Amino acid sequence: MSKPPPELDEIAPLLRADAAGTVRDETAAAEASLSRRFMLGTRTWALLVLLALYLGPGLVGHQPWKQDETYITDIVRTMLTTGDVVVPRMAGEAFMEKPPLFYWVAGALATWTAPVLALHDGARLATGACLLLACAAMAQCGRRWVDAQFGRTTVFVLLACLGLAAYAHLMLTDTALLAGIALGMAGLPRWRTRPVASGLQVGTGIGIGFLAKGLLAPGVFGLSALLLPLCFKRWRARAYAQTVLVALLTALPWLIVWPVVLWSRSPALFHDWFWMNNIGRFVGFAVPVLGAANDPGFWAKNLWWLTFPAAPLAVLALWRDRALLATDERMQSAAVLAAVVLGVLVASASARDGYALPLLLPLSLLGARTALTLPPIIERIWRAGARGLFGGIALAFWCIWAYVMFTHDPLHVHALYRLLPPDPDRHIGTLHLACALAATAAATWLMARRQAALQTWVVGLALCWLLAATLFMPWVDAVKSYQQVFQSLQAARGAGTGCVASYGLAESERAMLHYYEGIVTERLETRPSSACTLILLEDPNGRRPRCSDDASWRPVWDGARPADRDERFWLFRRPPGTATCASE
Repeated sequence: MSKPPPELDEIAPLLRADAAGTVRDETAAAEASLSRRFMLGTRTWALLVLLALYLGPGLVGHQPWKQDETYITDIVRTMLTTGDVVVPRMAGEAFMEKPPLFYWVAGALATWTAPVLALHDGARLATGACLLLACAAMAQCGRRWVDAQFGRTTVFVLLACLGLAAYAHLMLTDTALLAGIALGMAGLPRWRTRPVASGLQVGTGIGIGFLAKGLLAPGVFGLSALLLPLCFKRWRARAYAQTVLVALLTALPWLIVWPVVLWSRSPALFHDWFWMNNIGRFVGFAVPVLGAANDPGFWAKNLWWLTFPAAPLAVLALWRDRALLATDERMQSAAVLAAVVLGVLVASASARDGYALPLLLPLSLLGARTALTLPPIIERIWRAGARGLFGGIALAFWCIWAYVMFTHDPLHVHALYRLLPPDPDRHIGTLHLACALAATAAATWLMARRQAALQTWVVGLALCWLLAATLFMPWVDAVKSYQQVFQSLQAARGAGTGCVASYGLAESERAMLHYYEGIVTERLETRPSSACTLILLEDPNGRRPRCSDDASWRPVWDGARPADRDERFWLFRRPPGTATCASE
């Protein structure tokens, strides 16, 4: 068995060795050598195992959750049912918020895994596939700029980000955008020696990002391509111009084919996608209709945790190596990409936490060198902090699980009552419990070792998510899933009762009603006159619109998800006939 890599603390004697300064060069060389080797305790196979434990738990085994998973699941099922892969449709209506690449991948994976997985579980594997591609691309990017160890460290910095952990197990088109931008970044290092190959990979990454999310990826790479030669003379070369040209030509089919087909199908839908959901969301005129406004201070409140620890590592790298910025092409490209993405986020009139995921990529590339060369004192503080933070969270998870499992009264703790069902199923899943115990033991052993602080952080983060997914998933799913509430609705509605009108039903709820029960409601907001005898409302208090036959409404059913105080559904029945309704 090989000895563990030496600790950075071992260079401390060198730092005290000679006040004359003749040892300074030897110290720097020793520090560089150690910083190159201390991460080698994580081999490629070990990184792959960690990726599986980081990404795998939670990808399957639960129903679609609000916000994005609900409508994506119904879009994927509709595509598979109808065979229409051009126009995404949700609950019977065109849903033109994003291009369809993620839906295509999710549909293919759902089809391939259909014998063993539910459609929503198979579709969710698309997130895992996109994140694996993103990690592979960032490892390639770091390896091409420096070497294989730098590439692995870049992946570790990316995995360490709290923002990635928050979205790595949900169906999100942003994960496909992340994969596309990472692939494009991985092509940049070869622009000087292999401009054609570099341009092909950059253009492919741009195309994937475009078909995943829209104009963001082409805009970010296009603006960065202009700024790099303007800011740094090293990029003012013929090979760079060739790379940009090849990238543009490679990206063109991705940028043209689907929009042209969409336009030929329906100019109105093209206008909805391009003008409203791309230009309108960014400029702001579509935000009052589509939502997700960029409120003042939104990014100031959220970017710090979304980008931690990549952002502090990147800022430290830019400050400490500022003298290299004029010559280091890796730093230049990553800094420009990070600045452009940040500028787009701040300037956009629309904002959600997940929009910041692309920013993690250049920050991770910048922060990797800092992670390799942290001073020993910072290493010790960070390592101790990671042990305390994630060890404490893991212990709290076990204590909460034991409290819920072995306390047979309904939950009374307010924090738990809002997150878990009031009367949870206390059946012990033997396999889940065994996985949680094994992961806890392995992570405790790893985190107790004198390893790099970055590795300790990632292991602790992976452990906490795995415990959440194995110990609490059935309870959390009972709170977040719409399956039981809509099955109860269907039982109260009865068979053969005709159409259902709806009022106040949001897109997630309409998607799940269609996914679980096949019901497409007539929305009174867009069709105020309806002949449906059943009307489904979504409102905590059951407030109804003003209708011409108010007096004839009779309550049939009401229900809500467990512990949900913000949403409640009400079903009313009225005599046959056409009624006209207006908003309150």
